[in-house]
Amino acid sequence: MDIGLVMDEVAEALATIPTLRAFGYFPDKIVPPAAVVDFPEVTFDAAMTRGADRLSLPVTVLVSRVDARTARDRLLVLAGQVKAAVEAHEPTAFDSARVASVEFNHSYPLAGVEYAAAAFTVDIIGQGS
Repeated sequence: MDIGLVMDEVAEALATIPTLRAFGYFPDKIVPPAAVVDFPEVTFDAAMTRGADRLSLPVTVLVSRVDARTARDRLLVLAGQVKAAVEAHEPTAFDSARVASVEFNHSYPLAGVEYAAAAFTVDIIGQGS
């Protein structure tokens, strides 16, 4: 698997959510609501003789200031949308993806503002290289 292509493809899947900007990298500027795909933890040789590698891909979704009343509700709605978008995507850079977990009590500092955020873990399996 080409990890950069995997990151970009997961961002493309997330970009199908109408209200969400999605990035397969850390951009210079983020305007929430946004999703950022971070570098994965890689497990090589998940199958014998380089048959498959596994990636644990972190995705952070930011919505609004932590103290905004709607932040909780927006994150809860997006959680289901993120799972559906990633798992419905027909991949070309990997074999399969599954949103394994989400952590809601997460904040993300950006330009002096603490944003309400959810930290997702996406399990990716693909051909070893």
